[in-house]
Amino acid sequence: MKDNNKFPIALTKCFFCGEINHILLGRRLNAHVKEIEDMNGKVIDMTPCSKCEEYMRQGVIIITFDPTKSDPNWHKDKMPNPYRTGGFFVIREEAVHNITDDKRIIDFMLNQRWIFIEHEAAEKIGLFAMAENENSN
Repeated sequence: MKDNNKFPIALTKCFFCGEINHILLGRRLNAHVKEIEDMNGKVIDMTPCSKCEEYMRQGVIIITFDPTKSDPNWHKDKMPNPYRTGGFFVIREEAVHNITDDKRIIDFMLNQRWIFIEHEAAEKIGLFAMAENENSN
């Protein structure tokens, strides 16, 4: 028997940081009850949460990933989803130029305000060490 008093609800996650981003609330008797409930705990779009939006105003978000554990075609999806390793950094615009000389990558980072980089690359450029030093202060 259907519960006609049920209001479907979902708490979706931020694509960038994985924290709660949207609260979706359907109407009673909505034909899409199951679809809304299925969105609970999932990323549904690339709209940043308010915290990530602020990070993007301050600089560029860098998210680390492991290419060996990622689907080889992860970057071709509308919403890319490589295997994330937990590295999440925000760097100032000036620092973007210290990471690479590739103008295409620099332009992407400055325009999109985020990028995935390989975990090993983040270690090589010292992002984890800098974060550790900052957290110990």
